[in-house]
Amino acid sequence: MDQRYLAAVSTTVGTIVGGGILGLPYAVSKSGFIPAIGIFALLGFASILITMYTGELSSRFRRFHQLPVMVSEYVGKKFRFLVLVVQVLTIYGAQIAYLSGIALVLVFIFGLPFDVSVILIFLLSLPLIYKGYRQVEEAEVPLLFIKIGLILASSISVLTLVNLGNIVRSNFGGFLGPFGIVLFAMTGYTVIPEIKAELGGTKKLTSVILVSFVIAIAIYLFFTFAFLGAFGSSVAEVATNSIHSVYYNVLFSFTTIFLLITPYLALSLVLMDSFSYDFKLDRRLSLLPALLVPLIFALFDLNFVYVLELTGGIFISLLSLIVLAAVYLARKRGSRHVEYKVPGNDYLILFTAVVMLLGMAYTVAELL
Repeated sequence: MDQRYLAAVSTTVGTIVGGGILGLPYAVSKSGFIPAIGIFALLGFASILITMYTGELSSRFRRFHQLPVMVSEYVGKKFRFLVLVVQVLTIYGAQIAYLSGIALVLVFIFGLPFDVSVILIFLLSLPLIYKGYRQVEEAEVPLLFIKIGLILASSISVLTLVNLGNIVRSNFGGFLGPFGIVLFAMTGYTVIPEIKAELGGTKKLTSVILVSFVIAIAIYLFFTFAFLGAFGSSVAEVATNSIHSVYYNVLFSFTTIFLLITPYLALSLVLMDSFSYDFKLDRRLSLLPALLVPLIFALFDLNFVYVLELTGGIFISLLSLIVLAAVYLARKRGSRHVEYKVPGNDYLILFTAVVMLLGMAYTVAELL
């Protein structure tokens, strides 16, 4: 198989599958596993479209541009700052959740106070962030296989504990309950520029996106089935904290820390870059808003899943709506030939927008 294609799929799957998976069983416990299959299918389809629409928007520009520039070209210059702010808030949400999640492991294993755990993680990761963590990008494929290997090993290890009663128990009235965290876990549009570069164009972009999302959703469903089936409504907000035993503690703790620390470090660097390039802060000064804000909020011991639901259900939904508006206006106003266009018509844009609006409204009603 084409090495470029494999690299692109690896990069996309690696971007989609992250720390959000640890909160899926807890979030899905609100609706039950069977209704959750529907929300996975709905948001999987919507997320595929959002990712493809981002590719369509990107193909309208000859040079590489980030989302704020692309959106402002069609929606208006004032939206550039809005997109920047929402992107920063989205990353803040992920950083807060990841810091809290790792801290919960230290509390779970060593009995340390939560605030001490958060500060300890912050201090240990600070030198890595300050010096740069670019080595992760160079080891993308091996890291992906380690990540998937740990997820599968953790899932398989609890299969003998699965009670089918936990799987069939359903609350269809809570169908939208997992919306925010599932959308957070399905986010992959940020990787589009890198995928285009790896493929050398957009010819196989649709195939890469579809294959990557199918793989990611299959991993999510298996992990959720295993942990929700094993622990039911008592599953922990960080799923791998659901059981005490020497064997499980070693495997689950390593899995949790690995799944959370790598995206925390990577996102911290992304945020530093954003404050440096987009907000014109000195590179060294950008370290302060990039790291201290999430640290302060993490000290409040916010619920891991609550933060992810808020981030996905509100901020990512809002970003998705802005992208959809930009694509719609670009199709109406754009005169340049587009090398990549999402199949279908504007009704698909409307469908995706309705899904995002419903999910956002539900999240606001439930969390705020």
